Order: sequence, then structure tokens, then C-alpha cells
Amino acid sequence: MPIKVQLAVDMTCQSCVDDINRVLGAVPGVDKIDISLDDKRVIVEGTAGPSAVLKAIKDTGRAAVVRGTGSSSGGNIGAAVCIFEEGRALAHSATRGLARFVQVSETTCFVDISVSGIANGSHGIAIHECGDLSQVPESCGAHWNPDGVKHGDLATGHRGDLGNLVVKDGWGDLAFETDRFKVWEIIGRSMVIGAGPDDLGKGDSAASKVDGGSGPGILAGVVARSAGLFENDKQVCACSGNTLWTEQRLVDQGHRL
Repeated sequence: MPIKVQLAVDMTCQSCVDDINRVLGAVPGVDKIDISLDDKRVIVEGTAGPSAVLKAIKDTGRAAVVRGTGSSSGGNIGAAVCIFEEGRALAHSATRGLARFVQVSETTCFVDISVSGIANGSHGIAIHECGDLSQVPESCGAHWNPDGVKHGDLATGHRGDLGNLVVKDGWGDLAFETDRFKVWEIIGRSMVIGAGPDDLGKGDSAASKVDGGSGPGILAGVVARSAGLFENDKQVCACSGNTLWTEQRLVDQGHRL
């Protein structure tokens, strides 16, 4: 189901516009591109995830920030974001990725996850009951499982079971649609990415039946409401006074938001 992604992009001339049109035109799932040089705004429509669109623009050397996401059918049903940070001592950790959630219809949620700077291979990922990151993963509680079912895959396991994210050359992403939860049901909960792969409950160990044996949580974050389309037009961060471009460069360098 198509979604729209609104981005702020640091553009200075028509050549920037032409370059961004070119790179986005090569991204699978991008159906429509609308660029405003005066507003430094790019709107992309299609089935491509926000992380793929953002990465394509950043690969041109330009600073870019996702300002909002929403359904192509119109209206903002709901959107959320989870910022992944490292380890137990989150006060001193680095930002390593994002999960974005877009409610594209009353029944379907689009999920887009991207991480960087962790070990190559498969990493289990799940939504947990609690939004307490004081002692990851114990303080996050168990996998979110309101139906009381056994641990498993995205289709049949806990509603918080999201399967595996595969990291290659330091970068991993995962995008899918699901009708098993809605954005407003997961806001305030946490997400945890494990050190190893999730066996989807098919193993023989006790851990397989709990979390797929994915090991200790190495990245975690809290799911929070985010801006829908055209809900965020800021150019300067009210917290730090930095421009959007400075804020994004700090994030890209691994600093906390």
C-alpha cells in the first residue's frame, strides 16, 4: 500500500533538484517525486520505505531529514518513531538507527526499520511491553503478547514479534506491512534488537520459546508519536538551536538526539 514521505533536504540550486530526481528515480518502489527548491522540500510517494529514500538522498552527500510520513490516500491516521541507541548505559550511547511506523489504513501499519554500526548478520527484533530503558532488556519487560500466544514469526507469534533484521556491510533495513497492530497500540512501548538471530520459536532451547534465542539486547528505544505529513515545518530545533542540517549531521556521527 503506497505511503508518502516528506523530507527536508539541503538544496541550493537546480542541479541539486536534478540530482535528487535522478537518485530517487532509481529507488525501487518510488512512484512519484515532488521537489520544491524554494522550500527545500521533497515529497516521495510509493511503496519504498522512508529509510531507503533517506539513504538514497544522503548518498549524494546532502543533509536530509524525514519530516513526516502518511498515507497516500490522504489524512494522517497515525505515525510513530523509535530511535535505537546502544547498550545499557543509554546516557552515554550512540544513536544507531530508527524504526518508523505509518498507519496507512484503519487496519494496516507500514513498518520501516534501519540500523547501522552493529555486527553483520541476522538480529532478532521485537516490541516489548514497557518503555523503561533503565536496564535493557530486563526493564523493557517481555515481548508484547496481548493474545497470550507462543513466540514465533511475524504472522503467528507474539504481536510484538517482528522477525529478523539482516545487517550487511554495517547497514541493515527491514520494511513490511502488518495488520497485527496499529500505531496507537505500540506508542510508549519499547523495541529491542538482539545480538543474534531469532529462531522464530523453532529451536529446542527454553530461550527459543521466549525470544527465539536472540541473545542480549544490544539496541533499544521507546516508540513515540511522530509528525504526520505537513505537521512539521521547523527549520531550527527548539531544544538546541541547531538547524535541521546540523542536527542530522550530529545524528549521522552517532550522537544522541
